[in-house]
Amino acid sequence: MRKDFNCGFTLIETVISSALMAMIVVAAVGSWLLFLHKSNRVNQQAMLDLDARRAVESFRYEVRNGARETVMFYPEHQQPYDAIGFALAKDTDNDGLMDMDAGGSNILWRETVVYHIWRSGDVPQMRRTLFDNRNNEMEHGDYYQQLETVVRTGSGTSACLPGERSSTKVLFENLFTGKLWHAEANFDCYAPVANTREEITFGSIPLGPGAHQVDLTITGKHPDSSGRRLRLDQLSLGVSGWPMEAESLVYGGSSASTVFTGPNLAGAAYGLDVATAGDGNTISLLLYNDAIDEAEFIGAGRNVAFSNTVVRFDDEFFPAGRSQGSYAAMLDGNYAAAWDGGKQTADGARSVYFYPTNCLVRIPIMAPWVSADGYGPVFRLYKSLYNNNLQIINPHYAVVDTPLDGSPPAPFFPADDNIPLEFYQNGAKMSSWTACAKMDYVDLRPSETIRIEPLTTLMLTFEVRITNYISDRGTAFRMLRPGLPGCWIMLPQTNAVSAAGDIVMPDPATVTNNFDTIALIQLPFLESMTVNYADQGDYISHVYDTRSDVASDKTVKWESDIPSGAELRIFARSGDSISEDGFEISDASEWQSVTEISNGGRLTDAGRYLQFRAVMKAQAGAQPPNVSSTETAGPYRRETPRLHRVLITWDGEEQYVDITGSLLKSPDCGIFKVEVDGKPLIKGVTMEIEIFKDIKTMGNRKERLRSTMMAEIEPRNSKKR
Repeated sequence: MRKDFNCGFTLIETVISSALMAMIVVAAVGSWLLFLHKSNRVNQQAMLDLDARRAVESFRYEVRNGARETVMFYPEHQQPYDAIGFALAKDTDNDGLMDMDAGGSNILWRETVVYHIWRSGDVPQMRRTLFDNRNNEMEHGDYYQQLETVVRTGSGTSACLPGERSSTKVLFENLFTGKLWHAEANFDCYAPVANTREEITFGSIPLGPGAHQVDLTITGKHPDSSGRRLRLDQLSLGVSGWPMEAESLVYGGSSASTVFTGPNLAGAAYGLDVATAGDGNTISLLLYNDAIDEAEFIGAGRNVAFSNTVVRFDDEFFPAGRSQGSYAAMLDGNYAAAWDGGKQTADGARSVYFYPTNCLVRIPIMAPWVSADGYGPVFRLYKSLYNNNLQIINPHYAVVDTPLDGSPPAPFFPADDNIPLEFYQNGAKMSSWTACAKMDYVDLRPSETIRIEPLTTLMLTFEVRITNYISDRGTAFRMLRPGLPGCWIMLPQTNAVSAAGDIVMPDPATVTNNFDTIALIQLPFLESMTVNYADQGDYISHVYDTRSDVASDKTVKWESDIPSGAELRIFARSGDSISEDGFEISDASEWQSVTEISNGGRLTDAGRYLQFRAVMKAQAGAQPPNVSSTETAGPYRRETPRLHRVLITWDGEEQYVDITGSLLKSPDCGIFKVEVDGKPLIKGVTMEIEIFKDIKTMGNRKERLRSTMMAEIEPRNSKKR
C-alpha cells in the first residue's frame, strides 16, 4: 500500500533554525569584535612603545654627541630636573662628520638643544627647543637664563641670544611622567700594581670665579682591595684644564702625606697619599677657578727654550712633605773640584825634568764633571815666596781630542789657537803674574764662556820664564812640597844647564835627591781645577693657553731657592695669538721690553696666552769648593738659583668645566665620589619617561596604555673652541 510524505519545514522548525543561526552569527561577530579590539590594543601599545623608544634614542644620540661641560639642568641642583640644555654640533656640508674648525681639531658647536617639560595644560608635554646658530661667546649665566626662559614660556621665542634662531616642537602630547637625572660620579682607585697612573674625567659642573673646595669621599672598596686609601697625582679644574699637583692642594679632611713615586711616573715625581680608612672619610682640596701650575718645566707636551739652564730632579731641595727633592730649573754646570794636586803626584815622589830658562808646560787634566755651557774651568796656582823671579806668560787651555781608534790623544785649539786665561787674586782681576802677591793663591779663569762636553780632557798651557837667571838653577824636579798646596816643580842647586829653547815635558823619571834646603826657585804648578756653574742663563716657559678670550688680571707666584749673591728674576707676558710653531706669542712684547714682575705681582689685562721667563745668575765666590769661604765675589760660580714651581692664577669666567684627575691606583685603594663646593659632579644624564594613550575597549569603556623608557647617556665630546 502506498503513502505520500510532505517534504517542507514546519514553522516551528524554521523559527528554531533561524534562532540558532542568529546565535552563531552573534557569537562570531562578538569574537571578531573582541579580536579587533585586542589587535588594536596591541598595535596601539606597540606604536606607543615605538614613539617612546624613538624619542629616547633621539635624545640619547644628541646627548652623546654633545659636550659634557655645556650640559645644564633646571632647576639647578634640584633632582629630578624639568629641563636639560646642551650644545650640539652640526653637519652642514652633509659629509657625515661634525663640522670642525680650520685646524681640524676643534668641534664647531652650532646649535643649542633644550629638552623640557611643559606643564601649562592638564597633561604635561615633553618639548624640544632648538637654537640654531649658537652664540658661543656668552657666559654660563646667559645660557642658564636661556634655559630658564624656555621652561617658563614653553618655547625659545623670547630666549634667543644675539644671532640665534629658535624652533620648538612637541615630542609627546600625553606625557605621564618625565624625569631627568645626572649620573653619579663614583670612581674605583684599586689596581693590583701600586701607583698605576690613570687619567679620569670626574665630571662637569658650573664654576664661578675664585677658589673652590673639591671633596673626595670614600663610598666603598673593590672586593680585591686591602683598604680604602686614596692616591692622586694631579687635578685640573677650570676652563684652561691645566693640571695642578694634588700634593699642593690639601685643604682639610683625612690626614694626607706626599708620596714619592719617582721622576716620569707622576707629575713633579710626587703624589698625594690620603689615609682614608672607612666609608664617609673625606679629603678636601682647594683649587682655583683657573690656574697654571708649572712644577715639571719639561713635562709632556711642553715647548720650552733653554739658555745655560737645565731641568733636573733636585735632591737638595725638600719642600714641606717632600723628603726626596723636586724638579727644578737651574743653571747648567756644577761647582766641584774636578782635579787637585793630590791626583797629580803622591807624597814623597821625586820626578825629574830638564829645563832651560824658558819652558812650555802642558799638563793634561781630565774633567769628568764638566757640564755643557758651564762658566768655564778655573785653574788655581800658588805664588810662593821663592818664585818671585819667575813669570807666567800666555796662560790658556785647550781641549784634548781622544781618538776612537785608540791612538794617542792630541791637543786641538779653537780658531784663535787657544782659550785665553786671565789672572785673578782674591776675587780681583790682576794685570799679570808679577802683579799678584806672593804667598797667596792665583786663579786663572777663561775670558769667555765656552761649551765643554762631559768627560772632556783639558790641557792647561802656560810659559814660564826666569827673569833673573842663576846659572846653577837649571834642572827642574816635580814634587809634592810639604806645607804648600798642589804640585810643584823645584829648581835645586846644580851646575847642569841646558841650552835655551822651548820643550814639551817628557814623562817624568823618578830620582832620589836631597830637598832639605828651601833656598830654591819654585815653579808654580797646578794646585786644583774647579768646574763652575754657568754664570747666567734663562728658561723660557711653555706658551699656556687659558682658553679664555676675556682679558683679565693674572697673579704670578713662585717657589724658589736663591743662595746669597745669586739672582732670580721672573718676567711674564701675554697675548691673543700664538705662533705657528707654538713657541711664541705672536702679538706679545719682545722679552727685552717686558718688565720684571714681583713674586705675587699681577699681570694686568692679560690675553688668552701666557708665558714666563726665568733669568738666573749664579752666586759668585772667591774660593774653590775645597776651600771654605763665605765671600761672594770672585771667579768661582759657587751656587745657582733653583726655580721649583710657578703658579699663575686668575678669576675665570663662570661656565661649565670638566674636572679631571690622574689617579695613582694601588692595591689598598677604595671607591670614592667627587663633589665641588658641596655639589655633585655631572658625569652623564639619565632620562626616564612614561607616556600614555587612552583607547576604547568593548562596551565603550576607556583603557589607558602606558610605555616607560629609560636611558643613561654620557657625552663623549669636549667643548673645544
